[in-house]
Amino acid sequence: MLILNWGEYINDEMVQAFEKETGYEVIISIADSNELFYSKVKSGTTAYDLVVPSDYMVEKMVKKNLLQEIDYRKLTNYDPINNPYMPGVSGIQSEMFDGNENYAVPYFWGTFGIMYNKQKAGLEEALNTNGWDAYFDPEKRPSGTRVGMYNTPRFAYAAALFGAGLSPNIFDEASLKVAEDKLSNFKFTEWGFDTLKKGIAANNLDMAYLYTGDFLDMLYTRLDAGDKLEDITFDIYIPDETIAFMDFFVIPKNARHVDKAHEFIDFFLRPEVAYENASVVGYATPIRNAYDLIISHIDDEDPWLSAWAYANKTYYPLPKEGDLKPYKGTPLSDFTQAQNDRINLLINNIKSK
Repeated sequence: MLILNWGEYINDEMVQAFEKETGYEVIISIADSNELFYSKVKSGTTAYDLVVPSDYMVEKMVKKNLLQEIDYRKLTNYDPINNPYMPGVSGIQSEMFDGNENYAVPYFWGTFGIMYNKQKAGLEEALNTNGWDAYFDPEKRPSGTRVGMYNTPRFAYAAALFGAGLSPNIFDEASLKVAEDKLSNFKFTEWGFDTLKKGIAANNLDMAYLYTGDFLDMLYTRLDAGDKLEDITFDIYIPDETIAFMDFFVIPKNARHVDKAHEFIDFFLRPEVAYENASVVGYATPIRNAYDLIISHIDDEDPWLSAWAYANKTYYPLPKEGDLKPYKGTPLSDFTQAQNDRINLLINNIKSK
């Protein structure tokens, strides 16, 4: 069976365990953007059995009739009572397009945040005091702060609207002007992907808007290298209003091994498999029972397990009584091609200046 996934986004040992258990061969191809997922699935040149797009791209694929429905009768580990999703996962799905659960099974989820360099004097205080203003306004942060932006136009557009106190899912001439003003207020030191988290960890960049999972990936890398939590030189500030995302297992219309695809999804719904998968990938597990396994290590003698539990409890906390919703942020909705083209043009013009 053939899977199209993001890079470094699955525990290879769990894939091998699935192959050993079922006798199937699993081949994983890599794409680095939702848009590339879409173009590959739409072209039909390769018949993928599973693809792992994000929320707004699932919506687009459904609109374009590129996906088939999930047959939940084949998912023995799908059990909302005894094996429920995390509250945030259910919350994000409730904000997405109607019927999304018919086509998509949660894989990982989380937020975007502003990863920052703790060695930059005054930056942590500026973020905690000024929030988004510290990111977009040079007057609200320490002089000489080196700022990075995730190099995806849709994400940059969303960040700019969050910075202006607006929804990331509006699109009109006024919102385009707001985004242009915000993103042109200063020149970003870097537009990047994985280079952003690495730059901050190496003290070559001071802050950047990126996946919270990218921050955790660097955190776990340092912990694996023997660093202690108190010695880590970077952290992340997660605004209340930011991108909330979820990546899903979906089955394309032209999949050749539909039953095998369901078996693969079902395998990764097992709490113990989801636990092992999250231990390598670093993003937030969608399975509550797996999350409970992770945070059970909070006082573990193993420093890595203890730090892993601490990170999940700190950056992906369970909702508290009285919380208006069980997660931070807003999931992105699908934009039309014409709208995305306008945003891409806007961002490319800003980057070229």
